Amino acid sequence: MTTRVVVVRHGQTYGNIGGLFCGHSETELTPLGIVQARAAGRRLADVAFDAAYASDLSRASQTADYVLEGRTGLRPTLDPGLREMYYGEWEARPGSEIGKETPDLLRDFFQARVHAAPGGETLQQVRERTAAAVRRTVEAHTGGTVLVVSHGNAIMAMVAEFLRLPVEATWSFAVDNTSITRMEFSRSGRFTLSGFNDAAHIHSLAEATA
Repeated sequence: MTTRVVVVRHGQTYGNIGGLFCGHSETELTPLGIVQARAAGRRLADVAFDAAYASDLSRASQTADYVLEGRTGLRPTLDPGLREMYYGEWEARPGSEIGKETPDLLRDFFQARVHAAPGGETLQQVRERTAAAVRRTVEAHTGGTVLVVSHGNAIMAMVAEFLRLPVEATWSFAVDNTSITRMEFSRSGRFTLSGFNDAAHIHSLAEATA
């Protein structure tokens, strides 16, 4: 019996536009982010979800609400385990500003030579936290199909953990706003990544509005 998990990144935020390390800090969806979330909902309209979960940060929970628009009786359960990485002293600060102050440290962080921002969560911690949150949904809905809405680096981290990649390879992915990643978990515990960073609904949206 296979459990399917459909993971969606939140829509575009003002923090994304500003190049901020938002982490556990709040930032609102932009109008485009809302359009993206609704487009993801249309893309997933034929998927019969048994349950939905989202990070408790508003950009993720609101994205989940837009994805689930029109579905009677299905609302996301909020789980702090699905939050973005916590960036400590870098929280809510522009990457460009940090790059001017400590360019070597920022470079080493993105190359995973340094595993945490000053005072922040380590790569291994975010990998374990996010993977554990997904495993909880799988255990609660065995054989079902679950929507999970999370964040870019959090999704990279959980995928890297499930694939048992070395910590240094955690940032070896790209996760677009409202992209769709599909995971499957067998009863025996086998993990299959059946789709990753599928953002076709956003590409067609961009073409239509160009």
